[in-house]
Amino acid sequence: MYYPKSQIQENLHTNGGELKPFNSSEEYKGYYFKTSNGEFFTGKSPSDKPNTPLDFIGVELPISKPKTNNLNSKQRNKFQSPDSEPLPDNYFIIEDSYYSAKSIPTNRGEAPRLPQQSKPTPNQDDYKIGEFERYFVKKANENKFIEINEDEYDLFEVQNSKVQFNLYIPIKFTWAITGDRTEVFNRNKSISFLYETRNKLPGFSLSFQNKFDKYFKPS
Repeated sequence: MYYPKSQIQENLHTNGGELKPFNSSEEYKGYYFKTSNGEFFTGKSPSDKPNTPLDFIGVELPISKPKTNNLNSKQRNKFQSPDSEPLPDNYFIIEDSYYSAKSIPTNRGEAPRLPQQSKPTPNQDDYKIGEFERYFVKKANENKFIEINEDEYDLFEVQNSKVQFNLYIPIKFTWAITGDRTEVFNRNKSISFLYETRNKLPGFSLSFQNKFDKYFKPS
């Protein structure tokens, strides 16, 4: 074999416990040389025959591991096996059991929900009075109105964290249900238009679809 001088390290020596001839369990002691591609051969140089190939004796070379501390989660996870869990962005994660032991509330409830639609049903007392309250919410970025009940209205009015109060505007106003039908119709229509104008709620009066005598009963 021929190796240029620039591709070999000559006159290397081992006292044993490092190398052995290929297909042999006996350790090698003496001179050897190393090639640029990481191969080892007996002899001080290629001219020092025989150049028997050598191998390490049961020594596992350390495998360099990628440094993942400065990588984001996507970059780090590519070093993980498919069966392993993704590495977190932050290793300082405190388990819920710690908070429980310290009696610290975690405030990890359910996500705030959308408003629940409800149709009102006036009762006998309402008909005796001649009117009752109706409740709605308007989506902040749309002219969309949803009728709800009083309990639902209260959640949005007090900005309860159970509901998406930041996306909806609560509305409450009085609805006539007894008397003369024409008068009731006109009163409810006028009030809805007035409420729409004063509170800048475009489309509110149209949401009733001209049914301003809904729930009406003659007195």
